[in-house]
Amino acid sequence: MGAQIENTLLSLLPPYQREITIAEYEIILVDNGSARALDQRLQELSPNLRYIYIPPDEASPNPAAALNTGAGLARAPRLCLMIDGARMLTPGVLAWGLRLMSLASESVVEVRGWHLGPKWQPESVMEGYDHETEARLLAGVRWQENGYRLWEIASATPQSRFGFCDRTTESNCVFMTSDLFSRIGGFDERSRAGGGGLVNLDFFARAVAAANPVFTLLGEGTFHQVHGGAATGLAKPDLESAFEIWRAESEKLGHTIAPDYKFIVAGHVPRECATWLARNVASFS
Repeated sequence: MGAQIENTLLSLLPPYQREITIAEYEIILVDNGSARALDQRLQELSPNLRYIYIPPDEASPNPAAALNTGAGLARAPRLCLMIDGARMLTPGVLAWGLRLMSLASESVVEVRGWHLGPKWQPESVMEGYDHETEARLLAGVRWQENGYRLWEIASATPQSRFGFCDRTTESNCVFMTSDLFSRIGGFDERSRAGGGGLVNLDFFARAVAAANPVFTLLGEGTFHQVHGGAATGLAKPDLESAFEIWRAESEKLGHTIAPDYKFIVAGHVPRECATWLARNVASFS
């Protein structure tokens, strides 16, 4: 995942990230079980980056422990938690997330997720979509010049098929205070499923239940790069089979999935996002 992680890191740094400086935040990258450590060049990509390598013989298939480790190492009282190293951000995520968090001490800010490519990736990989195809798409929109162009090559997921106008079941980029994170118990480390099964959905459900209020960040998003992940790397029929196994484990662990919660949509609407919403409005009904 070296290429995907590099894109993710670049999307977390100024000047790509707007209205923020590297002195205002740190990035903690917990590498959970890779066969070898990340290239030294990427480990030293930015002075605000801390790289933690967990070798395969010490790693859990469930990334919850790695996320909890990262949260515990954070020096700041405010956290932005990302469960997937292959998620590129739009340029206003950090500034807007911190801005909304400042409005209420118990707030949770959730950022919606999309997939790169012509379709939801469990469908597009069945039709030949791969890293090389995606690299050409990314190069074609010159995303490093304007990250909002990621909307031009993005597709909805089951969680974002209604855009910003309905509840979601999970987020791969969640802002909250470290106090609130500790109070809800962090991520559940008990799952033995590869990739953690439904651990992220459980965390999201507990987070929004405890929040006051929940902000849904309008006009920004995360964009998943194809990389053969535990869920998104599966073809749709295989994912459906795996999901039943994950659901059974999740029920045994007492997880809450698909929470009922109220939310406030706040942010802005970049032109590229507005175009995506207009193009996909027919699917919202």
